[in-house]
Amino acid sequence: MGGATTTSAATASSASSGGYVPDPIPNIDPEPPADCGLEKPFYYQFLDDQCHLKTWPSFQDRDAPCPIVDDSAIVPITGGGSVAYHPSSDPVVFDSSALADVVPSDLRVAVILIRRVNGVPHYHYISNGTEEDVFQPWSTTKVFAAANAAATLEIESNYKVGLTAHVDGTPLGDFVSSMVSYDDNPYTSNSLGAYFHNIGGRTKANGLIHADWLNRPQSESFGGNYGDQAAPLGYTFIEPGGPSWTTQSKPTPNPAISNALSAHTMAEFLKRLVLHREEPQQRLPGIQWKDIRTLLYGANPSAAYGPWGGMTRDTAIYLQASHDLDYIESRSHGRWSIFSKLGFGSGTFVNVGYACFPVLDPQDQPVPGWGREFVIAARLESGGANEAERDRILAKAYRSIVTRIVDGRL
Repeated sequence: MGGATTTSAATASSASSGGYVPDPIPNIDPEPPADCGLEKPFYYQFLDDQCHLKTWPSFQDRDAPCPIVDDSAIVPITGGGSVAYHPSSDPVVFDSSALADVVPSDLRVAVILIRRVNGVPHYHYISNGTEEDVFQPWSTTKVFAAANAAATLEIESNYKVGLTAHVDGTPLGDFVSSMVSYDDNPYTSNSLGAYFHNIGGRTKANGLIHADWLNRPQSESFGGNYGDQAAPLGYTFIEPGGPSWTTQSKPTPNPAISNALSAHTMAEFLKRLVLHREEPQQRLPGIQWKDIRTLLYGANPSAAYGPWGGMTRDTAIYLQASHDLDYIESRSHGRWSIFSKLGFGSGTFVNVGYACFPVLDPQDQPVPGWGREFVIAARLESGGANEAERDRILAKAYRSIVTRIVDGRL
């Protein structure tokens, strides 16, 4: 993937302070990897990882925060200038022109760039002006349904039972992994999405989008089903060696609630989940870190999925294919992370994801100014002669965004 190398705005800062300077960032071909020849009809190179490119970090610590450090909220931009990052207490303001010349105009996209300034998250929100467009997010929201289920179980059981529990002898975390990976083991992803909605409640899920948490516009809604009946699982949940809780299945309300979200809302939802510990004022009400850890990594232990379950199991590799992962692996000493969830329907490709791409020195300490952390939500419904070409267009858009994030142009 790499060719010649380039420097970034962080280089001058590190060098001038006498700090460790990592290897130069390789120049990245703007074209994603070539098609290897699709194995199955109606499956796609990047949405379904048909070329088997997906990989995982060489190191895992399920509790470690993203090892990134920044000394200032004023961040230099490669090529000149700077941008200011803001704490979560400040109003959200998008730079809606930042991606205008980077991605197709019909791509609905929102990106939240994260800097840990002296340990405190600061944010810079960017888009191409489409961040508030409301659309059908398809299956991306299944992980949000699972998060609502976890929070509901915690609240109902007085914080004794959550996503770490078992149901009918199987860890709930394994069902999260199955839902994300589409392995039908033994239930479909769509049926598991509906099942998690039955636990958490669709009316409650919709409330989280509005006054109960995110305070997003009334034009948005969340609580729709995914095309299948709920998986035939029970509603008694048992923590290993601990307490149990039985809840009632919460039926679909009448009238039913649709899934209609913006890229802004999707990115913000995921950002708050991942940064649960760092942003206590923005936590999903009721959910605990152990639940989020299960959502991100799956059950622990898991005989079915090993250490890499949950949102690491997304078949979509838009973020994986967005940069040279050998370089990311090397510079981070294996401590990078990607969590994501695909969506697809009616020829429309959707993805929401988080990435942590740190840079560590020889003593495994983060190099100030070099690490990159971000959340992205994107939807593409047009372009290309067919859906396979559209899949590639979205992968190329991710590549355009992420290469600029990594080398400091964004």
